[in-house]
Amino acid sequence: MLSLACVALSGCVFVPAADRLNLVEAMEVTCQTQPEGCSFDQSPLQMLNEPVTLPRRPLTFFPTAERLTFRDPRGVTWVAPRRTLTDGASIPLIFVPIIGKPTAPEYVNAAAVHDAYCGVGNEQGERFHQAEWEDVHRMFFDALITGGTPPVRAKLMFAAVWLGGPRWETYQQLDHVPVGRLKQAMRRAQNFISREDPSLQRLLNFLKQQEKAVLQDFPRGGENAVMREESSSSESMEPYDGPIDLGYPTVLEDGTVGYPSIGPFDPGDPDVGGGATSPSVPAVGGGDQV
Repeated sequence: MLSLACVALSGCVFVPAADRLNLVEAMEVTCQTQPEGCSFDQSPLQMLNEPVTLPRRPLTFFPTAERLTFRDPRGVTWVAPRRTLTDGASIPLIFVPIIGKPTAPEYVNAAAVHDAYCGVGNEQGERFHQAEWEDVHRMFFDALITGGTPPVRAKLMFAAVWLGGPRWETYQQLDHVPVGRLKQAMRRAQNFISREDPSLQRLLNFLKQQEKAVLQDFPRGGENAVMREESSSSESMEPYDGPIDLGYPTVLEDGTVGYPSIGPFDPGDPDVGGGATSPSVPAVGGGDQV
């Protein structure tokens, strides 16, 4: 009787869990699945030769020379206004030992747009916190893909900003969690990404599980919580004292700001993520803005 009733109802069809997962992944809209809908209006990014050093920040910041826009696969246009400060990294410093050097040519456009919405030094900018924190971090993944970052590397960097980057207008803060516990969650994410190469949605589900476990171990206000100095930067955790590559962006020998030639990427080099040099990207147009 139940099976007959099910047949009578439109759309009442049993779908195995594995098939449902495949269906969800097939419907996923990212710059990895729909690259034709993603673009920057300039590449490589041009920056002014006005180096800025910020307190407790090991990298040198530079302001963007022109307005930079990024169009995501949903047709939304994200804007980094002229003179947005960026260090070309946008990765929490506590995760640098896990991820490796956070600066490379294929990251910088994504970092600049991400920094416009949540980066230190841009608190007075017109785009700062003008979108939900979850959407800003997802945009970072799409922008990395569009800039030429290999997908596995882009997912690793997305996981880093999700677990260690800034959050606003939410009760789901992780800024009180000890660094060691966050690093444990990040290493688990790294292993999951390396083993599964998941879709972005599967990765997001995994990160939310890690987040839930972290908050169970260290509830906000609990006796084991360790409050860290809060910052609007995506490097909002503790300063990293280890070695770090200061090569991108930098002042070149002729006095201009840009990216020195580093030759083809080595697929085996974890610091740059492998892959070919960044492709040129088409001009942006239309769509909504945030």
